[in-house]
Amino acid sequence: MNAALAAKPLPQLSAQYGPMRSVIGAPSTTDVLAEQHDAFLFNIAGGKVLRESVIKGADRKPVLAIRFVEYTDPVTRTQRYALDFWSIRRVSVSDHGNRLMAEVTYERVVRAEYERPTLDMPAERLGKGLSVFYDVTDVA
Repeated sequence: MNAALAAKPLPQLSAQYGPMRSVIGAPSTTDVLAEQHDAFLFNIAGGKVLRESVIKGADRKPVLAIRFVEYTDPVTRTQRYALDFWSIRRVSVSDHGNRLMAEVTYERVVRAEYERPTLDMPAERLGKGLSVFYDVTDVA
């Protein structure tokens, strides 16, 4: 059982702990200086993957990956939790110092991608549950 299942709704968690910090995304909306993006990406890529959901293309290579990662902030050297969303269409990374906040966000993003796919998906993947939609997922 994941901690996120017993958590408060995301709006209540955001009110209590503050919102997720945008690390990588549209340049005008990130909370991290552009000069620091490479350092953050390096640390997040080398971080400990705690949870992951992946969709593979026809060639069996990932076309979408949503990862929940524990990593060390390269600026403050503190432990943080990142939501790393990568697809062939967009990349975004957000993080938080509170694990529960980031984990609930991960679950929400995985479910949102299933409900409103950002990729063109074959009909046989749609409407049959998360385990059919994703090739790899830990969200029930």
